[in-house]
Amino acid sequence: MTTNIIQSERQPTHLVVALRACAGAFGLVFIYSCGYNIFLLAPSIYLLQIYDRVLSSRSTDTLLMLTLVIAVAVVVGSVLDIVRRAALTRIGSWLDHRLRPVVLTAAFEYAARVNTSVAADCYRDLASLRQFLDSPASSLLFDIPWAPVFLLLLFLVHPLLGAIGLLSALILLFLAVLTELATREPLTHASAALARSYSRFGTALKYIQVVRAMGMQDGAAQIVYRDAEFARMAQDNAMHRTEIILGFSKSIRTLTQILVMGAATWLVLADGSSPGIIFVASLVLGRGLTPIEGAIGAWRSFAYARSAFNRLNRMLIAVASDAGSRMVPVPESSSLVLQNVSFAMPYADRHILNDVSLRLAPGDCVALIGSSGSGKSTLGRVMAGVLQPTSGSALLGGVDISALRLCGGTRHIGYLPQDIELFGGAIKDVIGRLDGADSTKAVDAAKLVGLHEAIMRLPQGYETDIGEGGSLLLRAQRQQLGLARAAYGNPALVVLDDPNSSLDYDGERVLFNAIQRMRAKRMTVVIITHRLGVLPVTNKIAIMRNGSIDAFGDSDEIYDAYLQPPARTGT
Repeated sequence: MTTNIIQSERQPTHLVVALRACAGAFGLVFIYSCGYNIFLLAPSIYLLQIYDRVLSSRSTDTLLMLTLVIAVAVVVGSVLDIVRRAALTRIGSWLDHRLRPVVLTAAFEYAARVNTSVAADCYRDLASLRQFLDSPASSLLFDIPWAPVFLLLLFLVHPLLGAIGLLSALILLFLAVLTELATREPLTHASAALARSYSRFGTALKYIQVVRAMGMQDGAAQIVYRDAEFARMAQDNAMHRTEIILGFSKSIRTLTQILVMGAATWLVLADGSSPGIIFVASLVLGRGLTPIEGAIGAWRSFAYARSAFNRLNRMLIAVASDAGSRMVPVPESSSLVLQNVSFAMPYADRHILNDVSLRLAPGDCVALIGSSGSGKSTLGRVMAGVLQPTSGSALLGGVDISALRLCGGTRHIGYLPQDIELFGGAIKDVIGRLDGADSTKAVDAAKLVGLHEAIMRLPQGYETDIGEGGSLLLRAQRQQLGLARAAYGNPALVVLDDPNSSLDYDGERVLFNAIQRMRAKRMTVVIITHRLGVLPVTNKIAIMRNGSIDAFGDSDEIYDAYLQPPARTGT
């Protein structure tokens, strides 16, 4: 994983590449903004012309023509503003369309490797970036570079007026920086607390039946509410600070407007300047300070967008890999080899697996047996490619199982976890792993596990909707359906974690028959179990203790040496 991160930092992420692809579109938006800001000068020019030409000549024709020209300029400026906002919206939509599949895949991978709640936050960050591009705050970014231009025009009107405007702009910039410093910490705390609240709420909903059965609703609600309340308080704190600074900025803006108009009036009286400069100076100053003052009010949006970009980019870097250069042949039926596999959770001192080595030939069926906490399920997840070893390697047909995931080879690995997670939808799609299931393969998988007849007795057969998460099925039925999903496409390796935990005698007979059919098709089957009744269908047994394999060999030999109950001696 470290190698992947280093490699990905040498090349831009999909997010950066997509933004670079939008450079031309952003350039057009900048051009539209230039036109819009230039046409904002129209009212100032109109006032100057009225004082210099219309009032002196008292010409109605000049007034009408001037008014018409300025009106057209104002309309064109408004159209340019509409066009640039529409362009930013289109850019946001295009980015969402292009990045959504990439971000979804990266979020799934990041959730499996690192942190589920952070992955969910990063997925929402893509929507936050689009919302920012849709908001007025994004167009404000294109107006800020024009603030110095308007202040320069104020200097051209008179250096005194320009100095007043520049001093006011510097004070407003200082307040904008102060807003960033004052709100950064509370906004960070608010974002983290809100993420915790959403995560815990999702967990409570997932296990709502247990929560209700044990009377934990109020306690769960209190935990979720506590995080949400902390987020609200942090957001209120940031908003309160922003409002105070914004109040100061409005006062400074108003005072500056008064000073400029007073100074312009003094120049008219002292130097005999045109009275039009009073209104022109006021308008130009307003155009110069508006983007800066708007930045203070929109700083919260800027901060959220920047944080969203950084989080999303970090996630893409963390899961980026050189998959294109690591394309490998996918094994159809190959041996499974574990070489000194060790695994530890991130930042944990103790290893869950310690130097596990194992070799299984095609068609082998091994039972992983051990007490709770011995590492059986963790080893199963390593074999299935769910977890990546901290050290050592897990190979299928000589290919690293983690590399198989990068080239789509996980289709040749079947996995039935302890907690069977089924997406809703038609049975055909559930068996086919939600990837446009081949009907023939789905039927073959159902027949392989002895589920075909039961499915055909349903009113809609393979098109029957199982409900969200398989809520319309019994646990034993979900387990059988999960087994059919694991066997879909005749994978080279099938890992079954406690597959008979919810089965009665008849159900176990069906499971045993399914395993025997898998072995006949040269599939390698790994059964993680604590029930010895499954041993007759295995030809290998591995006994685990404290994260290591204590014994491994043929089923009969291991059973006689380690699992055979001691014979009773008569008295």
